Amino acid sequence: MVCVSIFASLASGCAVARCLLGWGVRHVTFLDSGKVSYSNPVRQSLFEFADCLDGGKPKAQAAADSLARIFPGVSATGVRMSIPMPGHPVSEEDAPAVLADVAALDKLVEEHDVVGMSFYL
Repeated sequence: MVCVSIFASLASGCAVARCLLGWGVRHVTFLDSGKVSYSNPVRQSLFEFADCLDGGKPKAQAAADSLARIFPGVSATGVRMSIPMPGHPVSEEDAPAVLADVAALDKLVEEHDVVGMSFYL
């Protein structure tokens, strides 16, 4: 079984995840640090208006839940973590959490066959 991890539940990540179902992929992990905002459902196919309410659901989990509703046979997981972009400063206060997220990310990369990133261009 192919395990795919998608970094960032943005428009392209949502579209790729749906295509992966059609290609027979049955294990998808979403990683994102954000929450679903009111502008997301019109641009990102795995989010709905209800995902925005009460401050917004975590994007990764909302995307995983939506994918499982579309096809209950998928093993979809949402992981919320924050990895600063290379070169961006990390405060001493935030360093332990960032290091824990980096360690968790390393483990996820090892556990998956394919890792894809979606980002703003």
